[in-house]
Amino acid sequence: MQVAQLDLQDKLVLSKIGDDSIITMGADRPDIDFEAAWKRELGQPAVTQTGWSSTIPVCAYVVSIRNAAAADKDGLLQPLLKRWQAGGLSYTAFALPAVQAVIDWKWNRFCKRLVLWELAFFLLWLFSFFDFTVVFQDEDTHASLHQLLSSARGRLTVACNILALVGMAPFLVIEVSTMKAYGLWNWATVWNVNDLATYIIQYGWSLYTWVVNVNDLATYIIQIAVVVMHLGRLSISSDWLSILASAQCILLLFRLQYFSRVFRATRFSFLDSLKEVIHDVKWYLVFLLLMLGGFATSFHILYRRDQEKHDNFSTIGKSIMTMVTWSAAADADLNPLYENAHNPVAGSVLACLFVFVLATVLMNLLISIMTNTLDKVTENEGLRMLLSKAQAIDELESTIPSWIERLFPGLYPAYLHVLRVDPDKLDTLDTVKLDRLWAKQGDDEERTLLDREESGNEDGGGGSSQSKPGTSTSARGGRGAAAAPGGPEGGASLAALQAQVAALQRDLAEVKELLLTQRRGGGGAMAVQ
Repeated sequence: MQVAQLDLQDKLVLSKIGDDSIITMGADRPDIDFEAAWKRELGQPAVTQTGWSSTIPVCAYVVSIRNAAAADKDGLLQPLLKRWQAGGLSYTAFALPAVQAVIDWKWNRFCKRLVLWELAFFLLWLFSFFDFTVVFQDEDTHASLHQLLSSARGRLTVACNILALVGMAPFLVIEVSTMKAYGLWNWATVWNVNDLATYIIQYGWSLYTWVVNVNDLATYIIQIAVVVMHLGRLSISSDWLSILASAQCILLLFRLQYFSRVFRATRFSFLDSLKEVIHDVKWYLVFLLLMLGGFATSFHILYRRDQEKHDNFSTIGKSIMTMVTWSAAADADLNPLYENAHNPVAGSVLACLFVFVLATVLMNLLISIMTNTLDKVTENEGLRMLLSKAQAIDELESTIPSWIERLFPGLYPAYLHVLRVDPDKLDTLDTVKLDRLWAKQGDDEERTLLDREESGNEDGGGGSSQSKPGTSTSARGGRGAAAAPGGPEGGASLAALQAQVAALQRDLAEVKELLLTQRRGGGGAMAVQ
């Protein structure tokens, strides 16, 4: 609800406007002295200003919902997020002014700093695990844990694992708290499932001090399997260990993009975009996979008597991989289909049909559909960033204990006041088009040059009134025939030029007077009208 219109110093306002182009302030009641309160909130400039300054028109609002900025379920964000996750609310609801105000308040007051701390812990986790995989590459798989710790390389491996576990610990606490607040079903978003997979694998790599039994901890699936293999030094050279490490590296990189969503400079999120793309093309992908499987089966049965010479069609799995390779490759080699085959013509026709239908037509249609989806995703990047901020804020508030929240009551005021630059006042500046100013300036310069030319001809003496050969009337912008230098038109042009010079002198005198007044007034601010 708008409550006031103010004129405040531009440097104070513009320096504190956030990503949402608003400034928020907390108060115990909705009716306050708005101008005085906002001047106290904005403070004074760090350096005493001298000379010119300007004010900017702003609008003051108040969020009339009491305790909209309260934590958890008592506030405005968590109920909206639960409704959105249940599918009963569009994410455009987070662009409502009251919701924007709550997000801006919490984000700038404490959540942005906490998210940066989260990012620091995550980078510790990420680089520690990547360093571990590099150091672990040539580890002696027959060495015991005691023998491993006796070498510098082994101690480095253990240290990297411990640091990775330390970096992961805050995120595990956040996930458990979020799960308690939302329930398991609502908690299982694409980000949280990705996080859960990284935690399961990470614990398997890191708990060196545990010696466990596979049968007792079979329910922990991957975690216990990796603990037994690595910590117990059992089957340490198994391929499963390499598979889990490889998967963890990819999952951690995906998890890194969780932080990019909430900052304007890096707000593109691969997983969010991938989710939207899959939602739009899922049935098209099903049809595409059916077509690919159909062609793979056709080649498999067509070359059933040529399996030794055409091993890429000897099994249905190899045939499918061949189809995937052909659909992805821009220059599929079809020449081997002629060699040592019982049905070379049929194989060639089938291959050409596959390349045209699937690799050319259907794949390009898929690319166009994905491009349209990405355009829709990037079109609403601002709204999605608000939603991402709301999710990050709610996760942090779900993690912070209530007794800590009670220690900082100023973070959860009863009412929020909002300051926003008045768009109606600033829009009037858009009516002044720069191209029009340049066009007008060009006309003035052309007219001045013509007047000077006529004045020069008059001063050069030669009372001839004839124009130069080949010069038409339109050579001077359609202003008529050339006037005689000594004629009345030349005198009128000189008088017009003198009038312009006099007007410029008057304007210069007014500017000097304003500067003198400004200096005598002690450098006070002057509002730009």
